Amino acid sequence: MAKEINIDCRKYRKSTHLAAADLDAMSIEGKPLIFTIKEAWYETKVDVSGTATDGYFCSFIEDIKDMVINSTNRKTIAGFAKINGHNEVDCWNIGNWGGIKIELYPLRDIKAFGKIQDGIRIKPLQPVTIPKSKPVFNEEKFAKAHENKATIETIKNHYQISTDMEILYIDYVNANS
Repeated sequence: MAKEINIDCRKYRKSTHLAAADLDAMSIEGKPLIFTIKEAWYETKVDVSGTATDGYFCSFIEDIKDMVINSTNRKTIAGFAKINGHNEVDCWNIGNWGGIKIELYPLRDIKAFGKIQDGIRIKPLQPVTIPKSKPVFNEEKFAKAHENKATIETIKNHYQISTDMEILYIDYVNANS
């Protein structure tokens, strides 16, 4: 096994759940700190780095450790759930939190569990996922689309198509059928 000398000492840190040091290591490696909640739950007597803890937790779609969700972060997620269409009551139901995107950051020197330590916070503005734009459907694509028996609806699933281009494609199909 090769020795690694020039490495951030937080990279291979052992912990059961996501911690500020994990975020620091990801950030140094240039990884984004935006994650999508897979599911959230409440559980008792969970081993959180050697301490049996009752609390709220979530897993992510991305390949990272589960996270303990403290009360401050629960309020933020509930706010995002409300913005995303859940009413005042349902936004607090952790079963509705799957699919919510959050951006995390390490918070330094907070008082938790009777001692000063680093923690994790969720940025108060929910990250926006910008959908990739579809390529434009043009006359160069007519022959192949017609060969594949593409309908206007099929084309719209894969391309941006203007109304004028729709009419031209329909005319092309009619002329070549």
